[in-house]
Amino acid sequence: MTIGEIIQPFINGLLIGLNYILVALGLTVIFSIMSVLNFAHGEIYMIGAFLVYYLAGEYHVNYVLALLIAIVATGILGLILERFLFRPAKGDILTGVIVATGLIWFFQTGAQIIFGSQPSRIYPVVVGTWHIIDAVIAKDRVAAGAISLAFLAIVYYFIYRTKQGKAMQAVAQDREAAALQGIDINRISPLGFVIGCALAGAAGGIILPILYADPYMGSTVLSTSLSIIILGGVGSIPGAALGGLILGLVNSYGAQFAGYISSIFPFVIIIVVLLFKRTGLMGRKI
Repeated sequence: MTIGEIIQPFINGLLIGLNYILVALGLTVIFSIMSVLNFAHGEIYMIGAFLVYYLAGEYHVNYVLALLIAIVATGILGLILERFLFRPAKGDILTGVIVATGLIWFFQTGAQIIFGSQPSRIYPVVVGTWHIIDAVIAKDRVAAGAISLAFLAIVYYFIYRTKQGKAMQAVAQDREAAALQGIDINRISPLGFVIGCALAGAAGGIILPILYADPYMGSTVLSTSLSIIILGGVGSIPGAALGGLILGLVNSYGAQFAGYISSIFPFVIIIVVLLFKRTGLMGRKI
């Protein structure tokens, strides 16, 4: 085993883990604010990827501008979904699950009709590689990781340093107490949904130059996001970040050294963690 064989999966896992965190963080924000587990979250990720594909790949819009448009569009979509579908189902877990399941079928079928079933991809925005000892690091992966990190920093600043973000924290901790303190719940809930969906759309657009977009790509990313949330702790934003990095590294090293069987490793880790800490690594804390 060479040093490069150790460094390569570490860097790849770290970079892909940042993208995992974006998706899982969006799902965590929505759940924390509304107590709704949006199973259609992966489809928002898929929509973000296809928007960037058509804007940047088909109509030759600047990639950064295409990404920003996708983020705004998925954020607006989140606002619509919250207002007309999830808000009426608030407090009814079964109804929320039914709504989300219907959205999965709707978005997947719509994407297949509109975009087709063939995988789609744009040319890498950043080309070339760096060589670190024996490891070969693709510049497009580093660029994707840097953009993901920038978005994560913005979201963390908003949640922990702004008035609106602190109001979101209060609602996540205790809705009734927050309402008694004068916080408008009906304003904070859509804000959480907008941020959550925009993060999913951003993650889809960021990963597009590296991976292919297809109508069913959301299913895989949803299962990964749920695994991250369970590992890090349901409702915990720091837990989502830690869980994303852990699963990114586990998947990368597993693929390098164990092949196909490595797909079970994340679930083994989750089971072990839950045996010793049933709330996940960082419990429920936003």
